[in-house]
Amino acid sequence: MTPTPDLFVVLQQLERSTWCVVRRRLQDGRPTFASRVATSRPYNAACKIAVESAKAENLRLGIQAIGAATRPFDPQYDMREPKP
Repeated sequence: MTPTPDLFVVLQQLERSTWCVVRRRLQDGRPTFASRVATSRPYNAACKIAVESAKAENLRLGIQAIGAATRPFDPQYDMREPKP
């Protein structure tokens, strides 16, 4: 399966310790909502779903904390919940 360059998975913080997983698509150079993968849940559960979804769909994975821009997911640092 060839990766879709404009589609990616994002692990997104909703509240302090609540995260969800969504797909976003680049439209006119800006990320827009494409679909929901998983609703709000604790970080560890959401992280596992995000990593598995990105791998299964051969998509890039990003992470977005509240008030921060989306950045590439780094397995070395992002497998544990970020500290506030």
